[in-house]
Amino acid sequence: MIETNSLTKKYDNGFVAVNDLNIHVYKGDIYGYLGPNGAGKTTTIRMLNGLIQPTNGEILIEKQKTNHNISEIRKMIGVLPESHGYYNWMSGCEYLTFFAKLYEYPRLKLKSRIKEVLEWVGMAEKAHVRIGQYSRGMKQRIGLAKSIIHEPSLIFLDEPTLGLDPQGQKDIQAIIQRLNKENGVTVFITSHLLKEISEICNRVAIVSKGNLIEENSIQNLMGKYQNLSENGTVTLEDIFFYLTKSEENVG
Repeated sequence: MIETNSLTKKYDNGFVAVNDLNIHVYKGDIYGYLGPNGAGKTTTIRMLNGLIQPTNGEILIEKQKTNHNISEIRKMIGVLPESHGYYNWMSGCEYLTFFAKLYEYPRLKLKSRIKEVLEWVGMAEKAHVRIGQYSRGMKQRIGLAKSIIHEPSLIFLDEPTLGLDPQGQKDIQAIIQRLNKENGVTVFITSHLLKEISEICNRVAIVSKGNLIEENSIQNLMGKYQNLSENGTVTLEDIFFYLTKSEENVG
């Protein structure tokens, strides 16, 4: 579904945000992309979406190179960025209608699709309330609805549960898992909530200072690094801190 080959982003001031990145996301994955602040996660997502151009390397989505086919690729992906702007004067229904039309979603299916998506994210009763009156959790839900309104096969979620209370986090997790299992949507997600990632993702990449330091399935990681725990029960958090601190020490 996603393949990067030596993907690199270097800025004019010499800062390398992403360095020689090679990752593989397979169809049907819920893929966690993990790293400390400043590791290059958001920069990577922006390159994968075609919002910024890489300095070097290439990106393939569904075996298509983004530098050649980004317009077509954007029709098959959805995005929920960390810093999301909302049109507060619109209702949730108007907001979804607006973006569905931007994606050229079939008009004959639009009404039923909006109803379906609002029910998916638990916002059917708030469909005609202005977004400016939504809580943060409601905004995250309508943002997630926007990212799937056009029936994408791949969605990018950058910190989708940031700032939510525990119930809000669980609700968003459940929606993501349902999208993946029932609709076959491949999910690329960043989060600092490592317990959340370990519960919903089947594969992860761990990056630090723009470098990939591990890419593996959750199951394989637990076996590979089981010696990190004295009682034999290693967590993704144990592995994350071990690998990122080791990278810092090397740096």
